[in-house]
Formats: sequence, structure tokens, C-alpha cells
Amino acid sequence: MGLESTAPRHGVTPMKDRFLLLAVLLGLLFGCNQGDDPRLDVPRDVDVCIDRMRGIYRALVDQRNQSGEVPQGSGVEFFAQLISTGFWPDTAENRAKLTCPGPKAHPQAGDFSDRTAISGAHSAYAGRDFSAHPVEKFPAGGPELYLLLACDNAGGLNHDGVMNALYSDGSVRTLVLEELIRSADVPAGTTRLPVGPNSPLEELRVLVGD
Repeated sequence: MGLESTAPRHGVTPMKDRFLLLAVLLGLLFGCNQGDDPRLDVPRDVDVCIDRMRGIYRALVDQRNQSGEVPQGSGVEFFAQLISTGFWPDTAENRAKLTCPGPKAHPQAGDFSDRTAISGAHSAYAGRDFSAHPVEKFPAGGPELYLLLACDNAGGLNHDGVMNALYSDGSVRTLVLEELIRSADVPAGTTRLPVGPNSPLEELRVLVGD
């Protein structure tokens, strides 16, 4: 009786080789560097936040075009005037448009009818302090670009590790804390980005949360 060949039959892969092939495929699937696309690390609510900021900007521009005046007020009052002046109806939907949707953002509260009583309780956004940092032109772009509002991180980051900032040309920049530390824009060990004169990030010092 002749010896049987131990070689695999044509077209049949030994079980061991099949497991090896599967391991390679799984390694390629899960070993891909997802960090190549920074958007993969950004919470989904950040996109909603960006849309809300752009909506605020468009409304402020429309209000400016109708009234002929630069938006007045400082901090939250600056953009909450969209409701307090009646430009936007005071509805739950419009109130939601004036605040950050981040999971760590403090909830909005308060009466919008009294403009002088508007404070940080009305929104999880912080607005420009026009009393200390006035501007002559709105809207503005190019070399006149300036910060209008951003997520108010008084109680921590509204989003995990990021915050949005709206500028006078309507653009929104997503500030990533880890990138700011890596570029030395804020000191190592910084855990949040509060607004106001003591903010570790210079551009946020023109904002106030009340």
C-alpha cells in the first residue's frame, strides 16, 4: 500500500491557514489608524453646535440689516437679544437654538422678556464682552476677524475635549484641547477652556458667560 500524500488537495486550505488568514484580515480591519481623520474623534453633538452657531450668526446679520445697528449688549445678552427684542419668537425651539447641545452643557433657564436680566443661566454659550472689547463693524471678515461667541465651559467642557468658537465672518472653529496643549497655545495639564480674562487661551478672554 502506498503512502498517502499529506499535501492539501487542490483548492482546499488547511484549517490552520484559514485561521491565519482570518487573523490578518481582522488585524487590517481594526488596526487602521482612525486618527488620520480628526472628525472621527469629534462628538456628533459638536456638529449640531456648529449649526446652531451659524444660525445665530445669520440671524444677527439679518437683524443688523433690518435695524442698521451693530448688535448691542455683552455676554449672553449679545445674542439672546434675538429673542428678547422679538426678532425671534420666544419658543422652546428658538431657545434651544441659543444654547450649546453638548452633553456636559448646563441647561438653559430664565425669562427672556427682561433683557437686562439675561445671564449665563439663559445659555451654555458665552458672548463677546462688547463693553470691554467693542467693535465698530459687524459683520466683518479678513483682517478685521474677531471672536463673537463660544461654548461656555464654566462647569467643564461642554463637549468631550472640544469647544466651538464663532467668528465675525460666520466661520466656526472647533478648538481641540489636546491640539492646543500640543501646540503650546495653552499650558500642559490644562483640563478645560474657560472664557473670560483669566482664560488660558488668549482669544477666549474677550468673552463672558453672563
